Amino acid sequence: MRFASRLMLVLALVGVVPVLLLGGLSFRANRDELHHLVGGLQTQAATDLARSCQKLVLLGVDNLRLAAEYLPLERLGPKDASAVLSIPLRQLGMLNLLVLVDDQGRAIAPAVFSSEEGGGRQRVTDDSLALFSRQAPVQAALSTGAAIGPPYRTPEASGGRVALAVRAGEKASRLLLAELSLAELGSRVEELAREGGRAFIVDHQGLPVASTSEHPGLSEEERGLVAEGLSRGASVVRTVRGVDGVEYLAAFAPVPDLGWGAVVGRKASEAFAPAEYVRRSTFFWALVALAITGVLGLVLSRGVSQPVARLSEGVAALAAGRYEQRVSEEGRDELGLLARSFNHMAGELQRRDAELRRWSEELQRRVDERTRELREAQDQITRTRRLAALGSLSAGIAHELNNPLTGILGLLSLSCEEIPAQSNVGQSLRMALEQARRMANIIRELRQMTEQERAGTGRPLDPVQPLRAALHEVREDLQSRGVSLNCDIAAGVPRVLGHADQLQKVVTNLLRNALTAMPAGGALSVGLATVEGDAVCLSVKDTGKGIPESLRERIFDPFFTTKDEPGRVGLGLSVAHRIIEAHHGRIRLESAEGQGTTVTVILPAASAEAHLA
Repeated sequence: MRFASRLMLVLALVGVVPVLLLGGLSFRANRDELHHLVGGLQTQAATDLARSCQKLVLLGVDNLRLAAEYLPLERLGPKDASAVLSIPLRQLGMLNLLVLVDDQGRAIAPAVFSSEEGGGRQRVTDDSLALFSRQAPVQAALSTGAAIGPPYRTPEASGGRVALAVRAGEKASRLLLAELSLAELGSRVEELAREGGRAFIVDHQGLPVASTSEHPGLSEEERGLVAEGLSRGASVVRTVRGVDGVEYLAAFAPVPDLGWGAVVGRKASEAFAPAEYVRRSTFFWALVALAITGVLGLVLSRGVSQPVARLSEGVAALAAGRYEQRVSEEGRDELGLLARSFNHMAGELQRRDAELRRWSEELQRRVDERTRELREAQDQITRTRRLAALGSLSAGIAHELNNPLTGILGLLSLSCEEIPAQSNVGQSLRMALEQARRMANIIRELRQMTEQERAGTGRPLDPVQPLRAALHEVREDLQSRGVSLNCDIAAGVPRVLGHADQLQKVVTNLLRNALTAMPAGGALSVGLATVEGDAVCLSVKDTGKGIPESLRERIFDPFFTTKDEPGRVGLGLSVAHRIIEAHHGRIRLESAEGQGTTVTVILPAASAEAHLA
């Protein structure tokens, strides 16, 4: 990182981080305080709603008990019951219907209800009557004298309903049932939920009893809040996310004596608006501080970072070997003194580097001369030893084997002429003659390994000629084995220095090895091209079975072969290798098992001054 960038970064940290830190702490403190304050208000609102729910239900029970006490319900017949019950129904506007039943829950007379809606009363339908009959707490009222059933809702009303039951007297067997309307609670919930808030009343199972008409249901977080409040039986306040995706600060308060609960919520964006203002202000002043530090950093960089940057460029130039570069020596302060010292050091380095270069060039020239002389001497010694070893080997073989083998061949030939070929002895003599001739061929190939070293440098020749002669020699084998040939000879191939017959023998051995590797046919590619004008490259590629990696190091050893054809003794590549080395060339083999083999031969051009390394 550049010095100016580090300076700007330090100034930004000093100027911006404290603002962000203090702003973050202030935002956290304000949010916690608002959570406590607004959450307390929401808890109080939820508590008031819970008390209103309790008061409404208990008032309905008291009014129903009073009506059961002053009315002669035990003596009323089916005809008079409906007329008598219509009196308290008109007086109690919170009741949707009244019905008198016996101790088995059977209605003594049809239920009495008003067809008019309003004043807290809800419309009675066949569906609501069916719900009422299922939820009526008949058995609980018979045992306790008065009972409150579980709340329920109808789809067309936002406020819920609850079934009430009281005895017609202390020892009476009849019960007075009523359906209490919670529409008043629905209106209170609508009022609390106005302007984007949340408010609803739930029963002991957490199901909504009274909520807004467009209430879509409870989210997972709201159900968790209700479940926690119901299990604890105490007030709970925290932020929850509704089904609409909006975050609310919601409070839960239990409804005393009923086991229900009330939830009142307010949008978190409104509840924590002052804290959000603090956060926005923090970001604004952080940007202002960043702008101020940027201006200050630019001012400082002109006086500090620019001289340091020039010194850095000078150091980089020295590292790259540009000793002539100098830096400006402006000013009399420490930076100016440092610039003058740097220029003096650069001058000294330039002088010493020139001296070192002169010494290095002289030393390199002497080392190259001695290395060349040493390599020439080493090559001469190696070649002399190899010629001596091969000469001794060939002379020993010629002396020890060739003369006796010649006599054996003569005797076997005379014996074969005298003995009929169809006899067993004649067949054995001819087999012995064949093997003796094979031994003579091996001795002849060994002799060739010595003769090619003693043949001299040869004469300039066109490498295309021995290549075409070798291809002509193996053309019948190509056809008999079903091998396709692709020959690519580049134009303008330079001449090489050597012996045409020996080079032809190299190409022939390579082609026969390739054909042997493809007994079931395949493709043979032969190429001849120029390598940078100083050498000739010959390549022979087959699509045979390839050579295993473990055998590649021994492939040029005498008498080593991977072929199982009779008559092959493993001298073809060895002879080719010796011939190429005698021509100061190189031979390289590349093979992948199952994918074929490529043999590349590189020979120096006749005009090249040096042999290949």
